[in-house]
Amino acid sequence: MGQMAFSIDVEEWFHGIGLSQEAWADKPSRIEQGMDRLLRILDDSGRYGTFFVLGAVAESHPHLVRSLSDAGHEVASHGYRHEKVYTQTPDVFRKEESRTKCLLEDLTGQPVRGYRAPYFSITHDSAWALSNLRDLGYEYDCSISPVMSWRYGIKGAPEGLFRFSDLDLYEYTVSSWKLLGRRFASGGAYFRIFPFAWTTKPFASSDPTMFYAHPWEYDPDHPRIRFDLRAMVTHYAKLSSTEPKSRRLIETYPFERVCDVIDDAVARSSIPEIDSATLRAHA
Repeated sequence: MGQMAFSIDVEEWFHGIGLSQEAWADKPSRIEQGMDRLLRILDDSGRYGTFFVLGAVAESHPHLVRSLSDAGHEVASHGYRHEKVYTQTPDVFRKEESRTKCLLEDLTGQPVRGYRAPYFSITHDSAWALSNLRDLGYEYDCSISPVMSWRYGIKGAPEGLFRFSDLDLYEYTVSSWKLLGRRFASGGAYFRIFPFAWTTKPFASSDPTMFYAHPWEYDPDHPRIRFDLRAMVTHYAKLSSTEPKSRRLIETYPFERVCDVIDDAVARSSIPEIDSATLRAHA
């Protein structure tokens, strides 16, 4: 069994369901409810995770960011707004990532080393963002998805922990498993919908692996509204299963922060290297 990271995308329940940003204004905040349940699970087990925090959430809930850092969890960036990278210009992306990084570092007093794009949206059309991240001082990225969906993914992309040799940037992907020739992620809706034994298959590997979820998945009472049917099906499916499954997950596997897994792999000189052009080869 290799090292494994526990990661959370800290965003409101309405950020990832395809609503316009104007429509967010009248939606009630539920970030605290989900975070409270999730943090109890981690506290009870003595485990620590990496929290990719949206800049807008950090501005509205600065105490939450401080408490995460004070408790020993890693705080990383999830971008400022929950906007797909491939819909942004490089200039807007740089400005927003610089703003978010500075905001999180001011709140925690710690360097922000990592980034995960909303919707895992570093794809072929936005691979330019990787060099931007390194220029801004990020050490690692967790945005590339080997799982294909209608919103994200790079088919055939390397999986696990590796380093872009030409960018001096580490990439650490969410782990995945296969069913009937299709690849599914170990986390999010897939973790809720499929049997525990299926979604946790990757964690028996000797390679670094990663789980991910969102605070709203630990809050089954958050509002139910109508939006894109494809997103609705996965968003609301089996929300009540997240907490008990997560307790079982953390009791079974020794999860750590993303930064700890990377640092240990660096110390052991066990991180494979690729050129970022490899991603273009999978286009």
